[in-house]
Amino acid sequence: MIFLVLVPIITSIIGLLAYRFQGKEKEIFRLDLVQFVYLFVLSPAMFVWLKTLLFYLVRNELGEALSINQIFVIDTIFTLIAVFVMVGISIHTLTKTFWIKRYHNPEFDLYHLSEYFHLLWSHILIWGGAMLLGSFITIANVFTPFQLELSKAVFIATQVAGSFVGMVFFLAIWMSDPGQGHFMRIMKLLLVLFSLTHIVVYFVFDPKFNSQYIGYWIGSAIFITAAGVGGLFERYQKLSRFRKLLLHVGWGENKGIDLFKKK
Repeated sequence: MIFLVLVPIITSIIGLLAYRFQGKEKEIFRLDLVQFVYLFVLSPAMFVWLKTLLFYLVRNELGEALSINQIFVIDTIFTLIAVFVMVGISIHTLTKTFWIKRYHNPEFDLYHLSEYFHLLWSHILIWGGAMLLGSFITIANVFTPFQLELSKAVFIATQVAGSFVGMVFFLAIWMSDPGQGHFMRIMKLLLVLFSLTHIVVYFVFDPKFNSQYIGYWIGSAIFITAAGVGGLFERYQKLSRFRKLLLHVGWGENKGIDLFKKK
């Protein structure tokens, strides 16, 4: 209960005090420092607080009156609203940073800065976040098996499908490579890390190779395949030519920008 009282008070005070210091040309990852705090510190703190409050209300005040399906619907609606709010805060953070840059220097190259976020950080956050969320779900299956019965042939087919998804997943990452900042090295490292995580989970918890753990095994197939082909795809010219067929019009025209040269 103390947590529910203190968090909004503390975040509100920090938010109000920090607002006055916008535009001081203090940065983290080239974002205005205050905007960074709003986006990555205060907003997540408020989201956790609101989720905790919702959980408290549903469990203690409404739990007996609501079914599990109704609770799921309430939580999903709340989370979707929070996602849209976070999107708005993200847009504001970026555009406010642009405004501050132009305020201090009307000749500032906003295109270069926007490509720094677009080509590097957005792709790292998207792909890294997708791997983390996917692993969270697939490993959770080890502790909560599905009540599902599939034939051996169907189950094996899902593993083949998982391997195919893994190849497509790596191809999608490869297509978003800005060619700078060791992006592909970071992505390959993450793929290997999550593959090893699934392997360690197997040796520690020993999930059976059957449909009750289908989520875990599909996830393992995706990550291990993506990590495996990561060391092969870029070496073959035919695959490079195939990749080029999938790229959108104008792709690569921004790759000549030195993302790490401050303008």
